[in-house]
Amino acid sequence: MSKRIKTPQSQGRDYKKMLKDYFGKFLYGLEVTHVAGQVQAQVVYFDFKHIETVRRELAQMMPEVEFTKLKRDFTDVAETWALCRLLNPGNWDREPVLYVQQGDNLIKTTLHDIARAELSQLELDDDDPIDYDHSNDLRLCCNEEHLRQNAWD
Repeated sequence: MSKRIKTPQSQGRDYKKMLKDYFGKFLYGLEVTHVAGQVQAQVVYFDFKHIETVRRELAQMMPEVEFTKLKRDFTDVAETWALCRLLNPGNWDREPVLYVQQGDNLIKTTLHDIARAELSQLELDDDDPIDYDHSNDLRLCCNEEHLRQNAWD
């Protein structure tokens, strides 16, 4: 036998404002509609909390709202940041195993190998936007002993 589940009624709150406040600058798409006394919302956001955390927090904040769409996506900046984290020496144990196709064969590789293959084919200039200011990777050697040691390392 079917059972009726009573949904809490809309409390006349400004759900659009509440959602804008919750997501802030990460909100990308938003529509709030009223259908037969039920509040429905469609939300798309970038680079914010995990979707399960968002679902839980929104359910606590506004249980009377039915989220017909809740989608998390990512900006290019966030994706680049995530890839850089995988390239960080402290995260090499988490670096994914990748395969590239060479002819009819799949060859096992890493993100490091792909980056090095790309860089080895580029003519890098002083005006390329490589941010050395926040890195210890480019160390200028001051004395002859360092230069000699680095030549053999």
